[in-house]
Amino acid sequence: MIPRALLLALLIRTLLVLPFPHTYFQPDEFYQSLEVAHNYVFGYGYLTWEWKDLPSLPTGRWYDIYVVGGRMRGWLWPGVFEGVYKLLQVLGLDKTELLVIAPRLVGVLVAALTDYYTYKLAARLISPGASSTALFLSLTSLFNAHLLPRSLSTSPETLLTTMALCYFPLPKLSSSKTSLQDMRPARNGDKEKDQLNEERTNGVEKLDYLSMDRDRPLFTTVSCSDNLPLSVVLATTALCIRPTTIPLWTYLGLDLVIRTWRTSGVGASASIVGIAVASFLTTLAASTFIDHSFTGRLYFPALTFIHQNVIQNISSFYGSTNYLYHLTQSIPLLLLPIWYWSLSGFVSSVIPTSLLHNKPQALDTPEPLRLMSRAITFSIIILSLSPHSEWRFLHPFLPPLLIFAIPPLVSGHNPHIIGCYRLTQSIRQFTRIPKYPFYFILFTPILPFLYLNLCHGAAQVEVMNVLRRGDLGQVRGLVALTPCHSVPWQSHLHLPDMDGWFLTCEPPLGVDSKTHRTQQSFFYQSPVTYMRDVFPYPPAQLHEIANLSANPAKPSHIIAFGELLHRSEIFDSRQVTFKEALVLQGYEQVWSKWNGFDILQDEDERRGGLEVWRLIT
Repeated sequence: MIPRALLLALLIRTLLVLPFPHTYFQPDEFYQSLEVAHNYVFGYGYLTWEWKDLPSLPTGRWYDIYVVGGRMRGWLWPGVFEGVYKLLQVLGLDKTELLVIAPRLVGVLVAALTDYYTYKLAARLISPGASSTALFLSLTSLFNAHLLPRSLSTSPETLLTTMALCYFPLPKLSSSKTSLQDMRPARNGDKEKDQLNEERTNGVEKLDYLSMDRDRPLFTTVSCSDNLPLSVVLATTALCIRPTTIPLWTYLGLDLVIRTWRTSGVGASASIVGIAVASFLTTLAASTFIDHSFTGRLYFPALTFIHQNVIQNISSFYGSTNYLYHLTQSIPLLLLPIWYWSLSGFVSSVIPTSLLHNKPQALDTPEPLRLMSRAITFSIIILSLSPHSEWRFLHPFLPPLLIFAIPPLVSGHNPHIIGCYRLTQSIRQFTRIPKYPFYFILFTPILPFLYLNLCHGAAQVEVMNVLRRGDLGQVRGLVALTPCHSVPWQSHLHLPDMDGWFLTCEPPLGVDSKTHRTQQSFFYQSPVTYMRDVFPYPPAQLHEIANLSANPAKPSHIIAFGELLHRSEIFDSRQVTFKEALVLQGYEQVWSKWNGFDILQDEDERRGGLEVWRLIT
């Protein structure tokens, strides 16, 4: 039977995803999963450089062949969508709207399972009574709502990491600070015990409900049991998708070995290491077999990922960040709007009790929560050393970060019998969150969520749906003169007979980075000149010209942002705009849509809304 918490998560995630249009967030959502799977099943689509053999020196060494010359990405996550597309193909439903809806259903399932395991993880870190609060925080998290249902690789990484933490052998939860025995009334005028009870509780508000649940739990089936092999399998699977949680598992693994050594001796520690290594190697071998099955070659994507992004620092080509990026940008965005409570709980967990004062010291922070705070601190410090970071890189840490907010939130909980008769109070009483924090957490994300899921980036996905449906005429050829990967491709178009291309921005692989130029940089240097003198040839470097078609036909449709249309250059003492250049090439505007506030676009080139121009025939 499906647990009620999971059913609730599935219901809410479905209502937060399917009624809303698919908006654009980041290229990896399409080009690291959907496009790859579509290309594999249907035989057409775009593959980025990460999915191709990388250049390497012909030394014959295994490291150069399988790591340097390997591929950056593995097939575990795209393989899920390969199954979805294959099913649609077999059933003959790939020409329907299910082509774009079915992958979103996968996202709903991933998000709901993450909510459910956040619910279970809270029972491991604090107590079974914290689970309902954790579920509420996960479901109302703006970051979760906007990113978890997407096909980004960080989504399954977050789910698998949360599941692995649930089954990891954490320290045992201690008994409550306030014993239920001590809370019984004093007998025969025992003034000393009665005074002690009054000092401990000072009324019902001071009862520590979370820690009392550890003595007499009301939710006996919430928590996961220790299962090291399963935890390692789940963690390794997450690492095969994205190896960003290596610091977290390194810290937790060393802590487990040391704890076991101190309590059970060297033999038990060696046994744990053996089990972990065997589970790790087995999972890695299975992942490698899956990659080989899809590609027909042996490679190790996690090692290639580390070689290219850490050793070769190729990721900095797409932008550099400073050491404080995660602290000043990622964490505030992840924890919107529970900054105060999460920070308070985290500080009371990570700092020794003797150094705290007053209220933080009184918070219930059991040893599993304190261990998690140290592991996350270590992980964020290590990840902050990377020259290229993004908000979503910390997404796997969000479930435990949400749980840190529970002790300070629940400390103000005051149960009331009216909660049994009023729905709103019953919900608040179930979550154990006081009235004003409850409504603040519930309502604050609503407006940002509606904007992000109705407006921001909506045109970048909708344009491909419009073209696929034929609303703008038959699409014989398509060119996207936009910043690279600004729109999905065949995963949303699904037009096998269409010729098309878009501006690319591949990093300098096997070439001199000082002289390397991308198609995007060539085009935006002088777009009007390009449209007059080069189009319909794509922008290219000298060594790429030999690979271009001798006489390409003009595409039937062109996609461009409004900002580009107003750019101008001087020809024959006359200012010519890009819009005028399009008209001279025989195009007319047939579609436009607002794409969100210009000031909130991550690139200036994506301002001005999105337009489609069609060749006049």
